Amino acid sequence: MKELGVKSIICKKFKPMPLKNKIDSKKNVLNRDFSTNNINQKWVTDITYIHTIKDGWFYLA
Repeated sequence: MKELGVKSIICKKFKPMPLKNKIDSKKNVLNRDFSTNNINQKWVTDITYIHTIKDGWFYLA
């Protein structure tokens, strides 16, 4: 690798940090009832963390 000038990429491992402010829990308004009569009555989402070499962590919702 040295002769060819090839180097490995080393990324720091993600360490979750404790929150300074405690988050209050919210009321579950759906109660797992996702049925609707019309469009745009109920919306749900999820968050995914994507690590990129150039820009670090991205959050995809």
